[in-house]
Amino acid sequence: MVNRTTEPTVAILEMLAARPRASRSELATATGLSAATVGRAVARLRGQGLLREVPVDATGVGRPPRIVELDDRSAFVVGVDAGGRTLRAAVAGLDGRLGTRIARPVRDAADPDALIDDLVALVDALAQTVRPGTIHAVVAGISGIVDHGNGRVLLSPDLPGLNGVAVAARLATRLELPAAVDNDDLLAAIGEAAAGAAIGCRDVVFLSLGYGLGAGLIVGGSPVRGASHAAGAIAYLGPGRLEERASGRAIPQLYRELLGNHRGPAVADARHVFELAEAGDQAAIQVVGNVVGSLGDLAVDVAALLDPEVIVVGGGLAEAGSALFGPLDARLKASLPYPPRLVA
Repeated sequence: MVNRTTEPTVAILEMLAARPRASRSELATATGLSAATVGRAVARLRGQGLLREVPVDATGVGRPPRIVELDDRSAFVVGVDAGGRTLRAAVAGLDGRLGTRIARPVRDAADPDALIDDLVALVDALAQTVRPGTIHAVVAGISGIVDHGNGRVLLSPDLPGLNGVAVAARLATRLELPAAVDNDDLLAAIGEAAAGAAIGCRDVVFLSLGYGLGAGLIVGGSPVRGASHAAGAIAYLGPGRLEERASGRAIPQLYRELLGNHRGPAVADARHVFELAEAGDQAAIQVVGNVVGSLGDLAVDVAALLDPEVIVVGGGLAEAGSALFGPLDARLKASLPYPPRLVA
């Protein structure tokens, strides 16, 4: 049953996203709303073109029952993921299913105008894939510390051009659409809880282990942002900074430093170092061991502090598969009385 404080039209849309077709009486039962309230909400949504009602075959006398269903071509939202090197976007319908996805490289991470131009271009490109006028909102997840209430990026080491920029307002003005921004990892945690690896869980940690490091936290079903909007900034965990010891950005440099003046293969990225370790390269094995050890400390500390049901791991380092997940899972089980599930 949905929260009774939820606006009735939103409650109806949420129920139909979970179950594409239902009668009015089924909607009333599922939402806890009265039949009259459901009727008014359905009529309003039909008037907006978001729902349709279709009769079903029935025998007997009286008015045949009618089924309410989403018009899956009537309204869309664009989601944007703005990372340090790549901008990604996708369009999704009322049922939450993703349609077209596109990705483009960041042209200049230090230029705010270029970044806003690129974000607008992504949305415009996706708008061409659906019926004109059916995109109703844009949400952008930004790498960094974000004041979601004001729609402003406070600090983004990966996209310094957005520091202090009211991204939501600028997008809304340029696109003439409602726009919202939030931390990318927190939105990832919300997405996993709503439709991913953490469905049904109220205490969730999403660890983004990639070129940079970040975390999205959900406690008791609510996202955690912190007093300064910086909750989940795991890159700053000590000793020193975790990002300098265990991120995709740091791993190639750690490998080169370990080799010193000794000759070794030129490494382009963290994936290459993991591949070298798998092939038996001793320097790579040492680097990967140290990195996985630091990430094991992270997983244990986060789990001990928050006691989540599940830790979901994403980001480029998650592509290492069992080389990462095996040691992390073993570490959690060896260190904690109630270890959380660890999933990709």
